[in-house]
Amino acid sequence: LEMKKDERALREKELEVKHLEIREKEVNASRGSSTEREFDMSKSIRLVPPFNEKDVDKYFAVFERVASSLKWPRDMWALLLQCVLVGKAREMFSSLSLDNSRDYECVKSTVLRAYELVPEAYRQKFRRFMKLDNQTYVEFAWEKEALFDRWCASQGVKDFKLLRALMIMEDFKNCLPERVATYLNEQNVTEVSKATLLADEYVLTRKTEFVG
Repeated sequence: LEMKKDERALREKELEVKHLEIREKEVNASRGSSTEREFDMSKSIRLVPPFNEKDVDKYFAVFERVASSLKWPRDMWALLLQCVLVGKAREMFSSLSLDNSRDYECVKSTVLRAYELVPEAYRQKFRRFMKLDNQTYVEFAWEKEALFDRWCASQGVKDFKLLRALMIMEDFKNCLPERVATYLNEQNVTEVSKATLLADEYVLTRKTEFVG
């Protein structure tokens, strides 16, 4: 039974590599090898950082840094990434359509959701992270900054206006009953004006629950 499982895994890996090679040829053909250096898939695969299920959010930052520094074509990132995915990430990737499996941003967001690394999870990590006994204050501050950056990135915050909206939204939800705040989180609302309408609507439709 174990031998059959190993053989099946080997066949799947071989098919995966063949698929990547075909895709590599398609990409190189579309670019035109006479004007640009051809992309070497087999060489690049060996340089992809190993996937770490215990530190998924940090993994993507590392992967993107490596991909950018090595000048890997953006349209090959998803294909390279799939070679190292394991566990829950591998399962979620397999559930994607062919088109979505070639879209790096789609693959990334799908994997992050699988590990519950949604904006609210990032916010909670930032707010709840406390200094560890074996950390210096410099290390603690650096980790806090990194967690804040991930929270902002997950919400698409890139300027002061968006940061202002993010902070006001958080404070607004902190003033609400827990079930209302949970409802707003489920709606993925990012604007306070929309959040207030949804909150009023939620309370109105459940008026008897909030009496007294």
